[in-house]
Amino acid sequence: MYKLLIVEDEAEVRNGIRNNIDWGIMGFEVIAEAGNGREALDIIENSKPDVVITDITMPIMDGLELSYILKEEYPTIRTIILTGYDDFKFAQRAIKYGVSDYLLKPVLPEDLSKLMLRIKNEIDSEIAEKEDIQKLRLYYQQSIPIIKDKFLTLLISTEIENDEIENKKASLKLDLDGEGFTAAAASINSETTGNWGNDDYELLKFAILNIAQEKTKKRSMGEVFFHANNLVFILKFDKYDVKSNYHSAYTLLEEIRQSVEKYLKITITLGIGNICNTLQKINESYKSAVTALDYKLIIGDNRVIYIGDIEPQATYNLIYDDIKERNLINSIKFGTKKDVLKAVEALFHEIGVYTVSLKECQLYLLEILASVAKLSRSFQLDTDDIIKIDHNLFIEIFSFNTIYDIKNRIKEICLNVMEGIHSKRKTNTEKIMEQAKSYIDKNYGDYDLTIQKISNYLHISPSYFSMIFKKEAGETFLNYLIGIRIKAAKELMQNPDLKIFEIAERVGYPDLNYFSYFFKKNTGLSPREYRNKYVLK
Repeated sequence: MYKLLIVEDEAEVRNGIRNNIDWGIMGFEVIAEAGNGREALDIIENSKPDVVITDITMPIMDGLELSYILKEEYPTIRTIILTGYDDFKFAQRAIKYGVSDYLLKPVLPEDLSKLMLRIKNEIDSEIAEKEDIQKLRLYYQQSIPIIKDKFLTLLISTEIENDEIENKKASLKLDLDGEGFTAAAASINSETTGNWGNDDYELLKFAILNIAQEKTKKRSMGEVFFHANNLVFILKFDKYDVKSNYHSAYTLLEEIRQSVEKYLKITITLGIGNICNTLQKINESYKSAVTALDYKLIIGDNRVIYIGDIEPQATYNLIYDDIKERNLINSIKFGTKKDVLKAVEALFHEIGVYTVSLKECQLYLLEILASVAKLSRSFQLDTDDIIKIDHNLFIEIFSFNTIYDIKNRIKEICLNVMEGIHSKRKTNTEKIMEQAKSYIDKNYGDYDLTIQKISNYLHISPSYFSMIFKKEAGETFLNYLIGIRIKAAKELMQNPDLKIFEIAERVGYPDLNYFSYFFKKNTGLSPREYRNKYVLK
């Protein structure tokens, strides 16, 4: 049974709605009745009905206001309005206020029954959809091991955006939080598998995987999985320290090698890749781990081989490509201080992964500064003052002694440009607000004064205008316009020769009822009551 609340100030109408329809057969239970919107809210807070049928005209709180509150605070509740208004503007207001549907008075039982059956079917469909989602969620949980292996395979195959890595780490509950990382690969030495037949090979792989996962999990050092015929390790360390990280990885892998030989009577060879400080580069580490594994042909098998012992790392050339530039520029233009600092940190990830000379970093900085300077000029900022691109800066760049100093200099410059852009935007926003308010003051009497119309006048998009107007004015454009119109109406009421409907038309309300509704909502009095109290006293 779905719960139904009837809100109507006339007891006779309430009784008619309750008694003229067999609610039980339709799948509803009338849980309560209320005489106005305020009473209804008290009931709703405790009873949480599924559907509310409400009259539009009631004392204390009318049906439209109740509908608006329900839309904001109880969005799942369906609201049906009973009204005597039969025009398009009312329908527009009803939709705006979150009303599911409305019926014209007097309400016929067959019309209400037909509408309620439709509402019930909609609720039934929503519940069924939620149940389907729950089934999908269960299926997803059961599929996590497969999804997990697919993602880990992708991680060692290509460079993935850090945000995607973080999302997958959380959703798949991967044990990969750390500051240092390395990949390792292990292969079975086939000449030692004589006691395992071809039919048992998958069982053998499972046994090796089980030993590796158990010992890796015990040390909380990362994830283990099979990729093709290689057992793959993605190992993580609390701190990024190449020597210490290698020692920890070697200790774990050597223990696994010995256990496999002891319990399964076969041997495996393992290769450790380069140590890196970000999971984004674990694919490069895996490539070097496979390369290390290949050296078993020369060095011998049944051992752990570290790529750093056999291939010295070559100096790496930093490249400030389009993707890096776009990430930095977007963070400066649209982001926060935190976003900018994060973007700069991302530019230096490769420096921690590869051996990079200080000179390479200095040239890297020059490329970054050029793009930031271009951005500064595009916003017509005082580039020399913000970035200080002059002879002294270039001398400063080539006098840096550490990567840390270079990174801090980039952060300082990028933050200065970000603040300059924000200041420029603030000035532009103030200008837009001044023009908008002036236009409203001159045109509030226009019946068709809309966000679209004023946005066209200002040559900006309606969505952008709505956003900055609410942010700067502290209220929506519509509420502000209503306030201006009501204020103007009060002034016009000082003229006793003007009739109420004439005043309504002059301030932009051709519909007297619509004007009266907003006037009373704004002042607490009807236009006539206001004039009698404050003008004709």
